[in-house]
Amino acid sequence: MTEQHFTAEENLAFIRSVMEKARRQTTQSGPFLAVWGTMSALVTLFQYLALTGIFPLAYMPYLWLLFVVVGTAYTILKSRSLARQSGTPCGNELVTANLFTAVGISIFIFFLANIAAIMLGTLKHMGVDILAVISLVMAIAFYGASYSTGIKWLRLVAFGWWAAVVLFIVKPFANDYLLLIIALLDFGLLAIPGFKLMALAKNDRA
Repeated sequence: MTEQHFTAEENLAFIRSVMEKARRQTTQSGPFLAVWGTMSALVTLFQYLALTGIFPLAYMPYLWLLFVVVGTAYTILKSRSLARQSGTPCGNELVTANLFTAVGISIFIFFLANIAAIMLGTLKHMGVDILAVISLVMAIAFYGASYSTGIKWLRLVAFGWWAAVVLFIVKPFANDYLLLIIALLDFGLLAIPGFKLMALAKNDRA
């Protein structure tokens, strides 16, 4: 079998094409981050208001159900739309495309289980230690995406999640404010990056 030898320019062009595909897959994840981040922040905020007596606690199961149904329906429809437009990702694209999906599923399962435990009375507050682990996973996901796509500001988002790890471990706040902090993190470090990725995708298409 004859070995193929590529020039430095060909290798560089290949690396750029891989990064460009990874960038496209990551910017396409922007709507998912924006929608899930915004909805999660809003519902978590209402959960905080319910626990403080400002919002009726009896309405929360319906809000969480709405959150799950709308988020899942949007994800399915949007994923099918993107698949029709760009085809099924493969190789490095497949890894990048599923990076945030895996993180999103992990966070969704975690919050759903914790909210169910709170409503059943088996848990008073969400586990701060587990939140630290999830924040760590988020930081790794954004940091890795910053290098696979060349979108450098994603590293700042990663640093934000690493700061959240420190916050949850040091815990300089009362448990009563945990849901409020989670809501702020969801919006600031998920929704806002999602909207920014959507803007990048729009510029790339222009």
